[in-house]
Amino acid sequence: MASRRHTAILLAALIAVPASGPSAQDPAPPTVAPLPLPEELVLRGDNVIAVTLGGVPVRLEVSAEAFGLPVVNPDTAARALLVAESRRGWRFGPVVVEGVTASTPVDFGAGALPLAVSWTDRPVSDRADGVIGVHHMPYQRVTFALRDPAPGEMLHRFPLRSTGGDSNTRLGTEVTVGKKKLMMIFVPERSENLITAPTANFIATHQEGGFEPGSGGIAVMDFGVERPTRMMRIAEPILLGDLPLIRFAVRVEDYGDPKRVGEIAADDPRFDPNTILVSRRKGRGRPDLLTRIGRDQIAHCSSITYDLELREIRLSCAPLNSG
Repeated sequence: MASRRHTAILLAALIAVPASGPSAQDPAPPTVAPLPLPEELVLRGDNVIAVTLGGVPVRLEVSAEAFGLPVVNPDTAARALLVAESRRGWRFGPVVVEGVTASTPVDFGAGALPLAVSWTDRPVSDRADGVIGVHHMPYQRVTFALRDPAPGEMLHRFPLRSTGGDSNTRLGTEVTVGKKKLMMIFVPERSENLITAPTANFIATHQEGGFEPGSGGIAVMDFGVERPTRMMRIAEPILLGDLPLIRFAVRVEDYGDPKRVGEIAADDPRFDPNTILVSRRKGRGRPDLLTRIGRDQIAHCSSITYDLELREIRLSCAPLNSG
């Protein structure tokens, strides 16, 4: 009798203990949702972020100058097994770079979404796998931290404008000159303010501009394309908020000839602070009205914030006379 009683107790215990393996009655394991992205992305130093492109980890350089679709290096496109779906090109004056475009899932950390990207047979970045513009960032705000803040900095606010449509989107702000609006794009990657020849003609006509002697240079564009420049100075500054824009590197061989700029002589009366200017020159041609604002112009500023929700660009800057 005792033996049968022990056997019954043992069987009851085995029935009471659940099996270690899964069963039809077990609940499914919970699905872990991706963490939401922060509202703001703060970029310092090389401005490089990590994403996945078609499931492949890549590093993209975030650029305020980048326009249109994200662009990756050719080896990155090969690594992500991208297959060209359409063609596209980039023009830098007389220089045209041919490329292709494909759609692929891109994940910034909160789940992959389809995004069109482009590439050519030339690398677009030498410090990352590609370049992406602020307008493709899935954040409410993107801040470029340029240096440590200085005492007494002030916040300057500019309306954020978008031009170029879906395929060639640019972000900047606008300033009225004459009867036109100049599109101002902050480009801390560059040292100088940069414009094309037709825009130089337009600015020189309205603000009395001339080329500085011996000021030839080179502007390096995307894909390593180099364009010759000359430095233009204007007698009547263009005011961007309280920033006086006076000097521009002009791409002298792009989209036309800056023949209306002229030369600055040693005793040029236009640049005499005691001279009152009256200009009767008329603008001609069709300027692109695009001005890239380089880091020399905003050397007193510690950060640039693109608020994509409020449609505002904010600069935090020390007073101009602070030295």
